[in-house]
Amino acid sequence: MLDSLYEKISNVVNHHHKKHPNTNIVPDVIDSDNRDYIIVFKGAKDVPVGDILTSDPYLAAYLGPVEDPQTLSYITGVHWNTLNPVWEAQWDLLNVPDDTVLHIYVKDKNRMKEDTPLGKATLILGARLDVDRLLELPITKEDGNIKGCVIIEIKASKTRHGSLIKASTKGPVRFSRHTSYAAGVLTGEAKYEFHAYRIRLYHLIDVFGADPEQYQHWNRNYESAKRIFAENLEGQRIRSALHSQHSYLYRHRRNTLYGSLSTGKDLGDLLHGERLKKDPKYELTTVVFTYSIIPKGLYFSETGVAFFQDFMSKHAMHANRAAEVIFAGEFRLFRHKSNDDKWTLFIDNNSGTYGPKKEDLPKIKKIFELNFSDLTVVALDHDDDHLKEIRAATKELEAAMASQQKQRFALFSSMRHVPEDAHMVLK
Repeated sequence: MLDSLYEKISNVVNHHHKKHPNTNIVPDVIDSDNRDYIIVFKGAKDVPVGDILTSDPYLAAYLGPVEDPQTLSYITGVHWNTLNPVWEAQWDLLNVPDDTVLHIYVKDKNRMKEDTPLGKATLILGARLDVDRLLELPITKEDGNIKGCVIIEIKASKTRHGSLIKASTKGPVRFSRHTSYAAGVLTGEAKYEFHAYRIRLYHLIDVFGADPEQYQHWNRNYESAKRIFAENLEGQRIRSALHSQHSYLYRHRRNTLYGSLSTGKDLGDLLHGERLKKDPKYELTTVVFTYSIIPKGLYFSETGVAFFQDFMSKHAMHANRAAEVIFAGEFRLFRHKSNDDKWTLFIDNNSGTYGPKKEDLPKIKKIFELNFSDLTVVALDHDDDHLKEIRAATKELEAAMASQQKQRFALFSSMRHVPEDAHMVLK
């Protein structure tokens, strides 16, 4: 049964890749006075106190006006209980005009309320930074006083990407992996851990545009979506449950893992590294993830046979009950044996709640190719006959395991605080 599933997927990948090769485009080298930068947010010293005696600081950096939705942004991970954080977070920028202002906000992460602003630092980019520098930028608090500094390392060079219309980023993309032990118990994870992931994909605006009117609105032709977004008591209760689940699964905890990704291998190591250590021959094509992409990034988790796991992995929950998303569906990530074992992303638009357009599949393919240089990407419509066969084969595997989950179904059923049949809606 496993061999049959892999063969079905492999045949589609081979056929699709011949017709639709990767669309990574290396810009022509055009003479320009703009610059490329490698910026490393190394850390900070003596940041302002956000809690009683300490802070849980992180950085949010913006290349240009913060209020402009097209401004490139970058967020580091959180360092807990310290006034002297060490981030060592790298941001590579391309084709940046001189005199562009880099705004750096220092914030204190709060679990149950809005994050606390601690202060701001700024740096004007330009020719004076052509020599590699280690800079200490003073942090100005909201009251105008200076407290502490942000430490950054910056390398600048004349751009080799002058054909780009505007400043862009080379990456690497940042991720956070959020671990829930309570959810892990209910899903039967071996180590009682359930992971939800957030990846801050770049080039979303470049590919999909900045106008939310052009994004995927919830599907008005889908009965379950009508119930989720209905302006009545049931709709409010369902959206409240979705928001509660999103907040719980994506909460920043001390066990939250932060890092950066540049390649398909990096992504594979993040999603499958632990299971491959246990079983190097694990058939990764059987692992399915449910995802939603909103302007803040890609949100997803593994879905599967467990009812609780499936309930928590729906598109509206990952999108935090958003009325529109950039894209949504399901994906598999595996090494393709007949293609030099290259990491391959098998992604679709299978979301009844949002119903992403088939015509936008080339865009989602391009997004992942731009963010992960060596990733082979196959994007298929949810109505594709081959994909239907693959989903059917997957369901056969899931059915063979479903009987093992009955106790967990009953356990979660007794815990949920949503309408009696709400789990049938959250798809």
